[in-house]
Amino acid sequence: MIEDGIELPAPVPAGLAAGVGLPHQVALLAIWPFLEQILNFLVGFVDTALAGHISVEATNAVGTAAYVLWLMNLMVGAVSVGATALIARAAGGGKWRRAHAVLGQSLTLASIWGLVLSVLLFFGASWISRASGLKGESLDLSVLYLRTLALAAPFSTVLSVGAACLRGSGDTRTPFLVMIAVNAVNATVSVALAAPSSPWGGYGLQGVAIGTVAAWITGFACILWQLSRKRGRIGLQARRLRLRGRIPERLVRVGLPSLLENGGQWFGNFIVIAIVGRLAFPAAMGAHAIAIRIEALSFMPGFAMGLAAATLTGQYLGVNDPRTARRAVWWCYLYGGGTMALLGLLFCLVPDAFVRLVTDKREFLELCPSLLAVVGWAQPGFAACLIFSQALRGAGDTRTALLLTYASTFLVRLPLVWLLGVRWDYGLWGVWVALSVELVFRGVLFLCAFLRGRWASAKV
Repeated sequence: MIEDGIELPAPVPAGLAAGVGLPHQVALLAIWPFLEQILNFLVGFVDTALAGHISVEATNAVGTAAYVLWLMNLMVGAVSVGATALIARAAGGGKWRRAHAVLGQSLTLASIWGLVLSVLLFFGASWISRASGLKGESLDLSVLYLRTLALAAPFSTVLSVGAACLRGSGDTRTPFLVMIAVNAVNATVSVALAAPSSPWGGYGLQGVAIGTVAAWITGFACILWQLSRKRGRIGLQARRLRLRGRIPERLVRVGLPSLLENGGQWFGNFIVIAIVGRLAFPAAMGAHAIAIRIEALSFMPGFAMGLAAATLTGQYLGVNDPRTARRAVWWCYLYGGGTMALLGLLFCLVPDAFVRLVTDKREFLELCPSLLAVVGWAQPGFAACLIFSQALRGAGDTRTALLLTYASTFLVRLPLVWLLGVRWDYGLWGVWVALSVELVFRGVLFLCAFLRGRWASAKV
């Protein structure tokens, strides 16, 4: 910042580490979300891998369920985005009482929203599975899997929002530690109930789902315990849980565009799933799900850097320093984009090695490597989408993110998927070419919006 013609050191927000350079701050904030994303990835990876060794039908069911669970995460993200932006601004300015109030009321909204999602998922499981094009055993397994996972929605919602609040305050380590417990329970219980050789096994895909439910309940208990200890920057206080004042309105104002964005994005991708489910190749859905799970290895570092970008943007705007916020986001892209580009190169060079980690079914081994080779080249553009969009959301500029996502999804993604996958009959490979092109296009859109700079004056 400049005062009386003299450039002074940028003020360090109260929620960030003092005495370290900006690249170090980025690394400190991102390392724990990156490790957390690995653990988040492992929850879905374990489910997919177990299903991949049960049957093609079980894998198809998990493939459909993955998109439904992604919808749940996107819907939860609407509350998380608002909470992160408000807490980051408050923490950056050292206004901890306001941060405590945002935490409590965000968890209350998360509890209500989680119950709504649970009911919708349970009663909508059959319709969703049929709409995705599943039939026969794949359809039955998908409905069973989704209805079991519906029980976890309230717990996973509170966990996700609680973790987002901690990250907004600058504490990115605690959510990672909670995810260790989630993964330990998921792997142990799922394998024990699904494996035929286990004394408690033989439950197949339902056993996998029960293990996942147990894992999210464990995470819910752990995050509440950590927040109630009040040893960190923010803590859970019972009197702060009641919805009052302007905080719910501010959470809705920031989060509603994100809710609309996420809902539209998911709807667009569900149309993609419906197209995939109706392709002539019977294992197309399972192959699609496996390739996405593997691609997650690449976008995890980008997503982690996006979370760091959101926190840094909000906190530096909290001390009225948009210049440093801008520099911090560029450091996030340097780290995240570079890592994703390297992993994308590996997808292009040795895709078979990744696929064999997930499945031994011939149908998937033949199709999945070509999908990874296609999406590998798109990873730098995908990184731009993840990181610059999160920077806008961290600033509270969720309306711009909404408009860009809708434009890219409905004007580019869906027409290209239909054209290449159906009209020109390139099948699943054509679908993935279309998805990859759209990811690069969306990344360019968010980069341009970031360079334009209107996010720096967003009000939360």
